[in-house]
Amino acid sequence: MSMLPGPDAFKAAIFFIVILLTLLPTTTSSSSDGKQHKKRPPNVVILFADNLAYDDVGTFQTNNNRSSNDSSSRTPRTDTLATQGLKLLHWNSPAVLCSASRAALLTGKYPIRTGVYPRVFEPDAQHGLLANETTLADYLQQEGYATKLVGKWHLGSRPGYLPIDRGFDEWFGIPYHMSGGSLDGHVCGKERDPNGTLWLPLFDGRDIVEQPVDLTNLAPRYVQEAREFILEHASQQQPFFLYMAFSHVHQLCAPRFAECQWASSHFSRGGGGGKEGHSFRAEFGDAVEEMDWILGGVMDALDEAGSDVSDDTLVIFTSDNGPWTAEQSCAGSKGPFKGTWLKEHVSDDCTACPSEYKPSPLPGQKRRCIYPGTNYEVIGVHCGEDTGLGSAWEANVRMPAIVRWKGGGVPEGKTSSEMVSTLDVLPTVLSMIGKDIPIGSEVDGIDVTDVFLGQAQSSSSSLPLREGEDNQNETSRRRSERAIFFWRDGFKTGPLPAPFGRFDVVAMKIGWYKLWFWTKSSHYNADEEVYHDPPLIFDVLNDPAEAYPLDPDKHDDLISHALHLMSEHKASIEWSAPLTLARDPKYLPCVNVESGCRTRPLPLDILS
Repeated sequence: MSMLPGPDAFKAAIFFIVILLTLLPTTTSSSSDGKQHKKRPPNVVILFADNLAYDDVGTFQTNNNRSSNDSSSRTPRTDTLATQGLKLLHWNSPAVLCSASRAALLTGKYPIRTGVYPRVFEPDAQHGLLANETTLADYLQQEGYATKLVGKWHLGSRPGYLPIDRGFDEWFGIPYHMSGGSLDGHVCGKERDPNGTLWLPLFDGRDIVEQPVDLTNLAPRYVQEAREFILEHASQQQPFFLYMAFSHVHQLCAPRFAECQWASSHFSRGGGGGKEGHSFRAEFGDAVEEMDWILGGVMDALDEAGSDVSDDTLVIFTSDNGPWTAEQSCAGSKGPFKGTWLKEHVSDDCTACPSEYKPSPLPGQKRRCIYPGTNYEVIGVHCGEDTGLGSAWEANVRMPAIVRWKGGGVPEGKTSSEMVSTLDVLPTVLSMIGKDIPIGSEVDGIDVTDVFLGQAQSSSSSLPLREGEDNQNETSRRRSERAIFFWRDGFKTGPLPAPFGRFDVVAMKIGWYKLWFWTKSSHYNADEEVYHDPPLIFDVLNDPAEAYPLDPDKHDDLISHALHLMSEHKASIEWSAPLTLARDPKYLPCVNVESGCRTRPLPLDILS
């Protein structure tokens, strides 16, 4: 006779197991009262600078091994943050301009997928980041997070495109770059503001609360907004997401080149002694110091909320792009990322001018630039040296980056040379809070949690593992085959109106290898793009200046693999129409047309 249990016994056993499982705890932590509690997800703070170069941050400067208490550093609080977390030496911006970089941060997608190309969203832009894009703020809001943006948005300034419409509960800041409008005491030229009503606005939520913004106290207000948000939600034990998008260190509008930077009164050169009692006049270094001071204020607020809050907050610091090289003293340093090859291969007659200035050489003044219709003139730079903002050279895409999470396992005082990207922020943050990205979201970033936690297994190879090479786990294997693609415009011809031409991949990275298919200087300088077949190859670990191309004949496998990856990448894209080109003055932010788009009377000496 069979000793096996019958069907009824099986059903009874399964029923018993189901009941038992329902009684098991589903929580992840317990308190002193012995009760089980679900662990609250970490807070998230992203500190995102504007055009801050790798070499502008003391702890990243390659010509000095600076410590956090080195008085010569302009960024002591950022340097301290690096000692408390992981410093990432190979963080890459996936876009060459501000709007696209910010879209990549919040969506995890290349700009070609979101339509945020070829230029930035100007103040009179018809569109912004579309509502069908799910931002990091959207995802975190769905998970019960309070969300706030303090600072620069630059993804649309019309109703329907504001941060409040893209997952943020609150916003206090500027809708675009600091050169996007005039200030009392610093009026933009006719090239940008022909009607004299383009005043730089300050928003609180959906409302313009100040136009033009008062820069003499903007930084303290940024800190206060961040502090109040952190303390409020920490006291309520609600997880929070603070996106601190610094308005520093972007320069002010042309043509006043000698007055191109700004800082609040306590950091400005004028201090409290200006003719209006205050001044925002500053040099570039002052702007860097004030950005660092704001960062310090955010970190102080976390500490004020308590060590449990501070330790359980994931902090990510980086920059959208590098220095606007043609702005010279108004911008940062390229550091070791010189772009030497380009300098040696562009005609010496080509001059790059600061924003809105045009080349106008004279005998003995080859680099002379003028602001049209005025007496303003400055000296530009050789196009071959203009390898910062607007280009895909290392100075513009290699970003300073730091990650801190004391309670989450991020190592303190360590560095990582793993290749990561701003694209990776969204999938990694979601992974670290235990949320999956919905299938079909077309996110280009990858989860680099193991990098953040110091668990990545580095590989010196930039090629995929061959059959039988199983010394890496699946995550490391996926990263070894990963490429980062650098898209830009500025081509001589193409379907887009001049000077944009077309939007295309000009370079890509696989590990420390960088392959160039099209080389050109920044923005829309006179040098034409040059095609390379085979591509130029640089080892940017040992040659950060991109000075010495490797022999392509010795890298056949790398080139073949790169071309395959690029083909796959382009084939995966459903091209979105460019959203940044449609413009109309009727879309300019204006608090009140009858007041001339101002919240206070026009000073009598405004044009002085």
